[in-house]
Amino acid sequence: MRLAIPFFILSVLSAWSLMHWYVYHNLSALGFSKAILVPALWALSLSFPFLRLFTLRWRNPVTRVLYWIAAFWMGTVFLFSFWFLIASGLRHLAGLAGLPSADDPARWILATALAVTVMIAWGLFNALRAPREVRYAIDRSERYGKNLTARIVQISDVHLGLTLGTDFLASLVARINALEPDLVFITGDLIDPEFPSDGEAAAILAKLTPKQGAFAVSGNHEFYAGLPRFLALMTAAGIPVLANEIRSTASGLQIAGIHDPSARRFARLGVTSDLEKSLRDIDHDMPAFLLAHQPKNLEPAQARRVDLIFSGHTHAGQVFPFRALVRLSFKYLAGKYALGRETDLIVNTGTGFWGPPLRVGTDSQIVIVDFRY
Repeated sequence: MRLAIPFFILSVLSAWSLMHWYVYHNLSALGFSKAILVPALWALSLSFPFLRLFTLRWRNPVTRVLYWIAAFWMGTVFLFSFWFLIASGLRHLAGLAGLPSADDPARWILATALAVTVMIAWGLFNALRAPREVRYAIDRSERYGKNLTARIVQISDVHLGLTLGTDFLASLVARINALEPDLVFITGDLIDPEFPSDGEAAAILAKLTPKQGAFAVSGNHEFYAGLPRFLALMTAAGIPVLANEIRSTASGLQIAGIHDPSARRFARLGVTSDLEKSLRDIDHDMPAFLLAHQPKNLEPAQARRVDLIFSGHTHAGQVFPFRALVRLSFKYLAGKYALGRETDLIVNTGTGFWGPPLRVGTDSQIVIVDFRY
């Protein structure tokens, strides 16, 4: 266990260095000046890790701009190195097939660079535009027979920090209120450690106007940012954070929530993630919803006849081809899944984004559920 963290850091730094070397290797083949490439890539490679640490203590307009550039480069260098590698493989296959185009690597590199530039431009636009609304209609009227409806709005993985700030949150709250929800669910990763405006965020969140209340759970980034800090922010906003518990609204709707499994790595905080405890007191005569940041190990909720589970965390990969990598860890990646005849799981792709301001092959979203019971 002692060696796990140093090994992880070494692996990340090695991969980071290889990506920059490979981008240098390809761009220099196009004739770019090495006298410019070398210092530029060195500066860019060091920018994100250093600024990530720097902005935990010092935050001002200059560091914010630099952080934006560094975060953007993190996604850019990955996409360039990945697609340069794919293009190189395809060129070698073309050579084995005897195609004459394989003899001109510069043409392949240039075509790849242009295609990736377009991809990055689209990814930036896609990340910064307003989250799209994803709607589901869930009918449990046969089970409960009350002929009632409830509109639920879920946001997840907003990742307030130095790229998305309080202006984004204010626009989000205005959109949610315009939907006239009965319930609002915030399923974790609302803030990142470098977010500088807790008080302002709390004041904005306090303006939410759901008829039956707003509820939240922690995500892994709440533990990185500091769980007490997150709890204080949400208390100031008047939004309860469900800590392995279940609460009922005035109309009898039940909302359960668990802490993120990251709690086990922060034992000093004295909190756990306990699904069984959160579902212990369910009343099966009324609808029940479960908030759980990570869509993993939630099948026991089916046995307790939970109607809907709301999760996030995966970002659906955020930037292709991470979607395929995330799929290796999460069976439920994005969208709605039936866990059983009476239990559905909804995985939000994220209302914001983490790290690079890029969305390639995915969208940010606000989930709206019209629930009939």
